Amino acid sequence: MNFFRYKFLNKRVVSQYYHNFLDHIYPKSLETQKLIKNGFCKLNLKFPIEKIDLKKYLNYNNLDFVSDRKKINFNDLKIIYKKLNNIGTFKIIKEYLGKDLLAYDNTILTLGTKKSSDGSWQPHHDSKGRRLKIYIWLNDVNYNTHPLFYKKGSHRSIINWKNYSDTRFKNEGDFEKIYGDLGSIIIFDTHGIHSNFKETIEARSVIELTLESKGFLRRVNKKNFKTESLRLGYIKLNELIN
Repeated sequence: MNFFRYKFLNKRVVSQYYHNFLDHIYPKSLETQKLIKNGFCKLNLKFPIEKIDLKKYLNYNNLDFVSDRKKINFNDLKIIYKKLNNIGTFKIIKEYLGKDLLAYDNTILTLGTKKSSDGSWQPHHDSKGRRLKIYIWLNDVNYNTHPLFYKKGSHRSIINWKNYSDTRFKNEGDFEKIYGDLGSIIIFDTHGIHSNFKETIEARSVIELTLESKGFLRRVNKKNFKTESLRLGYIKLNELIN
């Protein structure tokens, strides 16, 4: 009986099965179908990088760190989100996550010249359930930099976890290595196993945006929305694209 209650009544388990079921109910675009199958997709269209003044966020004179984040100001965020909306990015994300979308993090992430195998530089999933990140690549393609490592299909196989150690995994050697070119747009589900030991010293940067939906059987719902929005600084998608 205890096993039955843990396995089938745990909210995270029910939520995953429920949304995996919905993936096959309604028609989806080809990009969303790739996202459903693999946990990631790389869009054919590129983001017009020249629309953002990146000089205030990027400094390649001092790269003596593992990673560094710079918060994107609101005016630039609106430009980024509107451009992404114009090329159909959020149609894909709404098909996958739902309509009531919240955006947060909103940073420019730069990887420096130091190596690491700690914390987020281990293969892991983010323990947030169904959630997406967008990477907009800010460098020309370079196969000597750290790619986005992703274990294809793992977003559908992780059912439950009890603690932090359950979200970290051994380097199994079967990750997809996803590289971007300048303006490439990569979307991935953070519930899948991603990242890996940082063993490269070539710097690179991405615009990193996190999107999550609010609603039934979601991590963010009516009960915790106020506290979570204060903690993470959510911005409603409609405030950014209108």
